[in-house]
Amino acid sequence: MNLTATRWLPRVAVLAFVAAASLVAWREGGGAGARHPPPGPAPLATAVSPPSSRGPAALQIVRRLIDVLPEARIEAPSLGASRPFMQPYWRKMRAPWTRLDGPAASLAFTLAIRTSREAERPPSIAVPGGNSWVPQARVWNMSEGSFDQREAIFAPTPATFAFPLAVPHAARLRLSQAVLAPMQLTTVFEVSVVDAGGAESMIATTRVAGGDAQGWTECDLDLTRWGGQRVELRLKTSTDSPAPAERSGAAAAIADDAPDDGGIASRMPVPPMGLAFWGDPVLVAEAPARTPYNVLWIVVDALRPDVIAALHDADEDAAKRTAPRAPLDALLPAIAGLTPSLDGLAARAVRFPHAWSAATWTRAGTLAMLSGERSSELGIDATAWVLLPAAMARYYATEPPLLPRILRRAGVSTAAFVNNFFMAGYVPVGADMGFERATDHRYRTRDTEAITRDSASWLRAHARDRFFLFANYNSPHQPYDPPPDMLARVPGPPAGPRDAQVRAYMAEAAKDDAAIGQLLGELDTLGLTARTLVIVTADHGETLSAAHDAEGPEGIHQRFHHAAGNYEETTRVPLLMALPGVLDGGRAVSERVRSTDIAPTVLDVEGLEPDPRMSGRSLLPLVRGEKEPEPRVVVSEGRGTRAILWSHFRLIARDDGGAPALFDLEADPGERHDLARARPDRVAEMQARLAAALGNTPAADADTRAPDPVPTTHLRFAGAGLSRAVSGRLSVGDASHGATLTFEPVGASRTAFVTDGRTLTFALTTSPDGLVGLDLRTEPASAPVQWSLFLDGAAWPGRATFAGPFGLPAAEASHGLTDDDGRLEAYADALPFIDPSRDLGLFVTRERLGDAASGASARSVNAGVDGNGNVDGGGAAAAATREIQRVLQQWGYAHGSH
Repeated sequence: MNLTATRWLPRVAVLAFVAAASLVAWREGGGAGARHPPPGPAPLATAVSPPSSRGPAALQIVRRLIDVLPEARIEAPSLGASRPFMQPYWRKMRAPWTRLDGPAASLAFTLAIRTSREAERPPSIAVPGGNSWVPQARVWNMSEGSFDQREAIFAPTPATFAFPLAVPHAARLRLSQAVLAPMQLTTVFEVSVVDAGGAESMIATTRVAGGDAQGWTECDLDLTRWGGQRVELRLKTSTDSPAPAERSGAAAAIADDAPDDGGIASRMPVPPMGLAFWGDPVLVAEAPARTPYNVLWIVVDALRPDVIAALHDADEDAAKRTAPRAPLDALLPAIAGLTPSLDGLAARAVRFPHAWSAATWTRAGTLAMLSGERSSELGIDATAWVLLPAAMARYYATEPPLLPRILRRAGVSTAAFVNNFFMAGYVPVGADMGFERATDHRYRTRDTEAITRDSASWLRAHARDRFFLFANYNSPHQPYDPPPDMLARVPGPPAGPRDAQVRAYMAEAAKDDAAIGQLLGELDTLGLTARTLVIVTADHGETLSAAHDAEGPEGIHQRFHHAAGNYEETTRVPLLMALPGVLDGGRAVSERVRSTDIAPTVLDVEGLEPDPRMSGRSLLPLVRGEKEPEPRVVVSEGRGTRAILWSHFRLIARDDGGAPALFDLEADPGERHDLARARPDRVAEMQARLAAALGNTPAADADTRAPDPVPTTHLRFAGAGLSRAVSGRLSVGDASHGATLTFEPVGASRTAFVTDGRTLTFALTTSPDGLVGLDLRTEPASAPVQWSLFLDGAAWPGRATFAGPFGLPAAEASHGLTDDDGRLEAYADALPFIDPSRDLGLFVTRERLGDAASGASARSVNAGVDGNGNVDGGGAAAAATREIQRVLQQWGYAHGSH
């Protein structure tokens, strides 16, 4: 290093880390829901000019008003009288992901409003025997229409919700407004702010005429004027006589031609109050992003990988066609130009040509993708269409590791635009999957256009956000009705499939490919491609082979369907991931992967750790070329079946105890010849492997080599120059997370610690001139860690826990590392500069999940500080560390002298 660089290193380091301190200052000052007042002066929060949306900063959600509803002053005198008028509307449920008590619990809903104007009628579905079946809407949720679901606060007029808030700088308030039922009067929504001096400022007024009770009105309000202040935010609803231009509510009531349309029935009495809702009210602010990338996840229902020319391998196709038993129509031909958008994406993405879904049908497949667990692991039966209330209660109570929920906790805006009626939790066939907004366009052919339109519009509105957008198309799902221009892309035999239905299926995929091209184009137009992870996959495949046309449950034939079959063509799915600089280059990963691996991969890309319950694993090691000891075990759950793929054999086991089926995919890639009777030895082996996989335990012959290095949590205690008694209890795991721990003492005797493998109790004495503590590892690595501490026999001081590379006051990590928020505070490549003669407290740092393997640790990274956090000589690095520490102490944001 030259002299100039050496001279500037400390200053550059200080400037580089002021931004990190700014984030903490913003969090501590209320921007991230701080639990206590700021620790020192406020100027640091305003010292950095507002960052560009193209830089590391983004608009992130810092407060969800539904979550803090108990803190609000609530006036809702008509709540009791409104309940009978709410009762007939069934597309609602108590918000499943809130943990509210008292009056607030009765006001938080997940509510779907039917936004399509035509009268709702349930479909008539042909069933075997020439009959038809009309599904009950309240059970099956199949009626055509558009249904816009939001998390919302019920505010029957008149009502006032007054929230005490600390407003971050550059903050905005976002919410939507809706009235559930037509009425004679106009409903008025008002948003105002009361400052510290008691002055009230009206910032928005919306009038919803009585006949316009069908849809959400969006509001995005600037709160910059009150940045850095503590205010009272008031959301108020009332009614008013309609203005001359406002329609009469009675005249606009929705017709009810069907006996069970699920909408607002005309026979329902017109309510005397407005059944008003504040949809998903959130406070957003611009700050250094907690997650580096956006996510656009596109699912095409029932899309097989062999529809996409870019996912074909010529040698692999040739080997299948020349196998002893050719696949025949179980293998689709590669048709150039059929899916140009996906082919273009594959050319710059990472493609996974050997990917399988964890399920054979939509609900189970979607849950597996979004949670990193198979449906059965979540407690959701993969066989029954209709779910029992007890099972759903357990599902919500255990807070499954749904990716939308995890990203929401990191400040990410989440939305889903889908044709997927299983994503609604208010019906017995569905489950809420954690999105703040989920709009279901349930049409046979109009859905593709509507999903694309809404997704593109949402992208434009949230272009400055950190976001997770889930778009779920449905065109290749039976029945097939492709546009003529798309059908023209599919040649007849011999270049194309012989069967007209198969050609129609491929044309439906081409239709959705065009829509995907529009969304990718929107990302480019908005300048978002460079920082958006794009995922394209399917919830399951589709059974197209004539050899698989046997009857399944309910007498439904398996060909041109999927739920009953559990063949490779039913469960193999496309998987493309694109992110410049991370997942790019048009590379192919040849190893077998699963749909349950997608959610952990997203978290890995975002720098977040997977939930310990996730049975899927990140794909990034495979992308980097790392070799795993064994192939990943592929298990697919169907309606009444479980299948496992191991080596080149596939076993399909039946839940009813019926005879299993065994196929050799090398000799019989079309799965036309069942080997179960001829190979009972192989069946027994595969059954044992399936049992082990379903229990997430290693098979008897599994490679038991040591796993990758586990990240270490470093805990160090300083006594400010005195010998202070430190004691406590530390535990890992919780009711939903089984876990074990190992530890190494630092500066203390092992006899000071007692452990049973899951809990650790200890009694230490601080040293006037050194640090004491321990290095902790957990299995699984992401298991939550909790601790309770005592200093000289008294409760641990409230402001004496510090976290991260600069020893900043801990908020989320003050009592443990229980989630991503706590780990985020503690992540560090090295311990902070700690002076045991002057500093008092607990200092916590933790390696990131991938850093242990790279050798980064508190003992090796910081040349100016030794493994215990003590000064280790001079040099530029040590000087920079000390200067950073002094600056942060002077500003009141880091630990200080005692």
